[in-house]
Amino acid sequence: MRKHVLTCLAVAMVLVAGCASVSPGDLKPGASAAEISAQMGTPRATYALPNGGKRLEFRGRGPRTYMVDVDASGRLVASVQVLNVDNFRNIVPGMTSEQVLMTLGQPDSTEPGGRLGGQFWFWHFQNIQCQWFQLHIGADGRTIGTGAPAANPACDAPSA
Repeated sequence: MRKHVLTCLAVAMVLVAGCASVSPGDLKPGASAAEISAQMGTPRATYALPNGGKRLEFRGRGPRTYMVDVDASGRLVASVQVLNVDNFRNIVPGMTSEQVLMTLGQPDSTEPGGRLGGQFWFWHFQNIQCQWFQLHIGADGRTIGTGAPAANPACDAPSA
């Protein structure tokens, strides 16, 4: 039994260590595609940029999503952690779902939009309150409103 517990702990430590490395860290502008892959792993999603470059989405440790912009040759131009209040302010009514994805990345969860139609998208983000960012995407695939922080239902769950 003790050996099984130690094995599980060792596996958990390796998994946590692997997650901890998913951040741009000390990558500098001009880093190659190989350097980006070695540091970040495989992108969660890829979006085309107008200049022939790409925006690569990576899920970081905890409530973090990094957008890494590369030029047409695959070299790093910029990287940013996008799940923050300042970036949520970039969401405006009428944005397409693709524009939202390029701004915030894939939502952590979605729910039907109820009588309003469409879907609600939710992102967990680092904050001192138990909140997440909620955004309504209409049936036409465009944002309705600007979104807002909302109470995270997981915080209401009884602790074990």
